[in-house]
Amino acid sequence: MLAVGAVWSLYGFVIHPMRDRIDTLRRIIPEKRSELREVRGLSDTYLTLRQDVEATQARLAAQDSDFQLLPFLESLIERHQLTPYVATMKRDTLTAQPGYAETVVEIGLEGISLGQLVRFLEAVETSEVLAQVATLHIHKSIESSAQLNSTIQISSPQVSHNAVAADVASY
Repeated sequence: MLAVGAVWSLYGFVIHPMRDRIDTLRRIIPEKRSELREVRGLSDTYLTLRQDVEATQARLAAQDSDFQLLPFLESLIERHQLTPYVATMKRDTLTAQPGYAETVVEIGLEGISLGQLVRFLEAVETSEVLAQVATLHIHKSIESSAQLNSTIQISSPQVSHNAVAADVASY
């Protein structure tokens, strides 16, 4: 009777809890491996985004502090001989984040060919300054089906010296 009680106690206090724990681990380990793969993927994404931000900040720091987007775009338009096609051009400045501002220039082009438009957009994107095409709307011209009318918004971030001074003054 004592031997049966000892075996039963051994099973109840040692073997049964161990089997329950093994079953639990068999269920949880695959879930945790899946979560680990997801975390590794998110970590890779985070590192890529962080490198992009650092590269953008380096380009912004290297950019002339007196850089103005509107004169730059005007010279780019002249260089690509697009001046006759410019219908409208207006500038707007937005505060993106504390310490930074974003200048947006909207250009309306009328009667331009697709090739001219693509070359201009490529010049904006590959320029040494930190500028990018924010929005692009293209429509066929009413006068000619080979010509296009487009509205382009080009944005460029810049350090806002007033916001930085205000942030420093508040400490």
